[in-house]
Amino acid sequence: MDKTIRALIVEDNEDDAQMLLRELERGGYRVTHRRVETHAAMREALMRESWDIVLSDYSLPSFNAPAALALLRSTCIDLPFIIISGTIGEEVAVDALRAGAHDFLVKGRLARLVPAMDRELREASTRRKRVDTEQRLHLSESKYRRIVETSQEGIWEVDSQLRTTYANRRLVEMLGAEPEALLGASALDFVDEGWRDQAIQYMQQMRLGKSVRFELRLHRRDGVELWGALSASPVPIEGGADAGAFAMVTDVTESRKLREQLLTSERMASVGALAASVAHEINNPLTVVLGGLRLIDGNLDALAHAVGDGGELSDVRRILADALEAAERIRNVSRDLRIFSRAQEESQETVDVQRVLESTLRMAQNEIRHRARLVTEFEPVPTVEANESRLGQVFLNLVVNAAQSMDEGRADVNEIRVRTGVDDVGRVAVEIQDSGSGMPPEVIRRLFTPFFTTKPAGVGTGLGLSICHRIVASFGGEIEVESAVGVGSTFRVLLPASKGEPAVSRPVAEVEPPSRRAHVLVVDDEAAVAGIVKRVLETDHEVTAVTDAREALRLVAEGNRYDVILCDLMMPSMSGMDLYAELSLADSGLAECMVFVTGGAFTPTTRAFLEKVRNPRIEKPFDFASLRRLVNDRLRREPARQGAE
Repeated sequence: MDKTIRALIVEDNEDDAQMLLRELERGGYRVTHRRVETHAAMREALMRESWDIVLSDYSLPSFNAPAALALLRSTCIDLPFIIISGTIGEEVAVDALRAGAHDFLVKGRLARLVPAMDRELREASTRRKRVDTEQRLHLSESKYRRIVETSQEGIWEVDSQLRTTYANRRLVEMLGAEPEALLGASALDFVDEGWRDQAIQYMQQMRLGKSVRFELRLHRRDGVELWGALSASPVPIEGGADAGAFAMVTDVTESRKLREQLLTSERMASVGALAASVAHEINNPLTVVLGGLRLIDGNLDALAHAVGDGGELSDVRRILADALEAAERIRNVSRDLRIFSRAQEESQETVDVQRVLESTLRMAQNEIRHRARLVTEFEPVPTVEANESRLGQVFLNLVVNAAQSMDEGRADVNEIRVRTGVDDVGRVAVEIQDSGSGMPPEVIRRLFTPFFTTKPAGVGTGLGLSICHRIVASFGGEIEVESAVGVGSTFRVLLPASKGEPAVSRPVAEVEPPSRRAHVLVVDDEAAVAGIVKRVLETDHEVTAVTDAREALRLVAEGNRYDVILCDLMMPSMSGMDLYAELSLADSGLAECMVFVTGGAFTPTTRAFLEKVRNPRIEKPFDFASLRRLVNDRLRREPARQGAE
């Protein structure tokens, strides 16, 4: 946007003046100017016209910048004065600045010209406003009092004994007190008891002539929490008595809550990172445990036939079934930790809503079980474009809120019902309905307002639903709510369906026999994991397992060729990403045969890598069928590599 100014240019060189004008035009200024070279011409220009700024060369044939500055100051016209010259040294420039010039620039290096003008014009405007305000204040006491009384900051004046001598209307509103109750009352009466000693210490500092800035927890008459930021200065009392104090008071209650929320968010982010790391560490041994149990389960029939079992192994089967069920539960917990950690940051992807809901309900089970009976009605719905972690955060907040709307100990009476479906316009609808206390219309109207909460102090910040609303809106959706006192509440999350296929449950297809016997290389720094994968695949393929990616490189360098390379993504000495890079240089076709095995806890580097490469991946702990199916898919897509068979 163009900025129009009137510039008085003290310059004897027309070319230099034009250079200044071009620089100002490039900076967005539309300039009306006049160039002068003498004392008389400048004086005449100042008297006849109004100007916004003076730009002066330092030395002219019959004039110079100090003389121009002196002339300007003699007129009492407050204009920014900037010297632009290439002929004077640093000491002369400093003297000019001390004399009242506002800035000094070197000709030929005018990059600072526009920023300097912007600054000085702002400061000149500020100075003029301050002078005007001071004049108005001196003209009329009534005007002064009107300004003070309409201030958005509280104004508090006390004497040396901390007795209130003046409080403006804003301070009265902050403290929730009557004006007559404030005047003459000790300021300590309005300071929270735990903060009074600190307030006294600040007053002692002011008695030494120091100005102080601090925050205090104040005491409203109605008991509502109030935090005030005070900027206080000593004020001498008439007659030579001890100094009192004058303070500007800002209500920082909401900003303090926001800071607390941000600190909580940072702690939650740390917890999320820890949860993702724990899940990652669990996945390796869990892969071994689940794989081992499934291998045992698969070999029990052969064992029973070999030993002529007449039912003696039935107890073993039951124990094994219980162990498998418990391991699967651990697998779900591990997956839930990954979903609710922040490892995936803010990226959006195709998300299975039902899967996120199932994880949410498992995470919230301890909150629900003592308060209500959980009923789920899941209809097949399309996938949505969202962030799985953030969507889980929304569902978890709504489910926990539903549970907390009901008293503990009445789980046989209370109910939380979670439904999925598709609305009339094709959006995915998730309803969370409770039979809790419900809400009146005035509460519903403010429900998504930041810091508004109906929970007791210390239980909630009032930010949960506002954050949920923002998250859902970022996915192109909306949240609706219906509620009535004594009946309960229904929150409805509506999200646009993605263009992918509906996320419906499909029967798992049987694993077809492999198209051929292939050579498979397994690379995992956990020997037990590599061993389990080898045992699973070696009935169908020739499998080599190593625990170091450098060993894999050595095998390839010796001329070994593989149809599929199952490689852990994150390993200590050489990662799967590093192995992929090395193979890409040595044999790009072999790099394309890689399948990455992941355990979560992705770093930004690994996430970027997985987004870049097209190779398939499988998450630990995996089931045997998925592993076999993935290997078979790779074999169907890739022809047999020379030397692999």
